[in-house]
Amino acid sequence: MQVIGTTASATRGVGPTAIVLVLAALIGVWMAVAGPVVVAPFFGLLLVVAIVARPEYGIALFLSTFLMNYPQALQGSGFLTINNVLGGIFLVLLVYKVYREEDFWFLRCPEIHLLGFVIVAFYVSAQLNGPDPRLVALLGAQERGGPGLRLFLNRAAFTLFFINFIRTAEHVRMIYVLALAFMVVSALTGMQSVLRGGGIYGGRATAEASLIAAALNPNRLAMFSILAIAGLWYLMQSMRIPALRVMIVPTVVVLALTVLMTASRSGLLGLGVAVVAILWDQRVSLMGLLSLSLAAVMLLLLATQFVPQRSMERLLNLPGTEAAATGEGAGSLERRQYTWEVALNIARESPFLGVGMGNWELVRFLRDPTRSTAAPHSSYLLAMVEGGVFCLGGFLVLLWRTWRNLKISEHYLRDPAFPLADLLWIVKGAKVSFLVLIFFSLFADLWQLIILFWLVALGIVIRRLTEQAAFEQSLAA
Repeated sequence: MQVIGTTASATRGVGPTAIVLVLAALIGVWMAVAGPVVVAPFFGLLLVVAIVARPEYGIALFLSTFLMNYPQALQGSGFLTINNVLGGIFLVLLVYKVYREEDFWFLRCPEIHLLGFVIVAFYVSAQLNGPDPRLVALLGAQERGGPGLRLFLNRAAFTLFFINFIRTAEHVRMIYVLALAFMVVSALTGMQSVLRGGGIYGGRATAEASLIAAALNPNRLAMFSILAIAGLWYLMQSMRIPALRVMIVPTVVVLALTVLMTASRSGLLGLGVAVVAILWDQRVSLMGLLSLSLAAVMLLLLATQFVPQRSMERLLNLPGTEAAATGEGAGSLERRQYTWEVALNIARESPFLGVGMGNWELVRFLRDPTRSTAAPHSSYLLAMVEGGVFCLGGFLVLLWRTWRNLKISEHYLRDPAFPLADLLWIVKGAKVSFLVLIFFSLFADLWQLIILFWLVALGIVIRRLTEQAAFEQSLAA
């Protein structure tokens, strides 16, 4: 009987393998005859099956489409893009989930209400107070508001799907580590690009072949490096084996070096914000100070060897200093100050409605004597110009709600006996990342950046998980 059972098990194991091999051979022959495009439907079908079976991995793929530079062949065109296809799949899954579970909790979520309010505010602004269509046509420009609003709506939909299908602690760890990996790799590619160049502009760190599309901008590359530092720092603190902690320190130092090599003054200040936030959170503990001191010494040694002199001069020419008026990067500060003045003047003309999302470039071209279309380099000013005070207020309340979600989650997770205490390092890393994002928003246009929506969704999910665990714990007691 034992031999017969073993033979049957082997037969059952060989059968599926043979089927897979035959199918692979048929696909290979078909590709050789008709070309590789014919297998696209097969991979598409497998993708749909995988997402239906494991929606959390579909959300990870969705996040990667916002972060990753996909090959042109996979991006699609028009409305038939990978993002729209994933959105359609998740919409069907969400409808089925609501039908099966009869749980409409997300419709009562304040953050979803705020995102909806911001979308409505932008839409009303564009319809009632956007540029004159006749003047737009005369200039030969296309309508600016539509694509920007559709992009924001896409991000909001991602948030909605995220909070519905990232539902366990394992899902949270997976999605957080995935984004962290993207940021680390992008920072390393930025380091590689600057080592191949020379001088501040030939070698200023910018991820030429970056994994993250937004990291092509040096200031954003610096921000992604700092967000990765925050996540890795708290991951290191959560490790119980000292040798593993030591292995992360060099990576943190390289990420900090990348910030310096971008020659980004906002990056240098943002790095300071992250360090202060970490020290404040750890109450300036001895171990924290020792780790930071070690990292600082390593960074100083590397900076003297690798950071170009002009990049270092630009970094130290901070706003308010005498060198900032005449030294390296002075022109950048002057242009930014002038752009802020233009933005404030436009905001004063339409303080309540704004000019509509995506209309900044056209409106500035019409109002600015220099005929420039450069961005305002401030998320808060951009929200005020394009959506008015109500839209800006919606963003500020959304930020406050996200911070509150992370703080409430941290309150529960600080207890080592709490069931989800191993998520504490993620909450702490997200908190520091959130503060850095708020700071960078003063000097960059980040409302469309997926990182904002990723942090908003993480706050919602982790708070929901912790409050549910606390409720179950109270019932058990």
